[in-house]
Amino acid sequence: MFKPYRMRIIKDISQTAFNIIKYFIVLGTIFGFSILLIASILIHDTTYIEEHPKFFLGETLIMGLLTTIPIMVICYLRGSSKKETIYGSGLFFLKIVLIHIGFQLSGVYSVIFPKSI
Repeated sequence: MFKPYRMRIIKDISQTAFNIIKYFIVLGTIFGFSILLIASILIHDTTYIEEHPKFFLGETLIMGLLTTIPIMVICYLRGSSKKETIYGSGLFFLKIVLIHIGFQLSGVYSVIFPKSI
C-alpha cells in the first residue's frame, strides 16, 4: 500500500536533484564564459595568434575535434538519434573552441606556457 507513494517520493527527489545539478552546470558555464570574456577584453593577448596563426588555428581545431569524438561515441552507444548526436557534439565542439580562444586572449596560456629563452 505504501510502496507506490514511496517510489513517487524517490522519483521526485531524484528529479529535483537532477534539476539542481543541471542548473548549477548551466550557471557555472555561463559564469566561466563571462569571466573569460571579461578577461579577454581587458587583457587581449594576441601575441601568439599574430606570430603563429596557422599553429593556433590548427591546435584550436584539433582540441575541439579530439574532445568531441568521445562525446559522439557516448551518444552513439547510448542510442541517441543522429540529430541529437550532431547537435550535442557541435555544441561541445563550440564550447571547447571558445574556451581555447578565451584562454589565449585572456593571457592564461601566456602564464602557463611562458616563452623559453
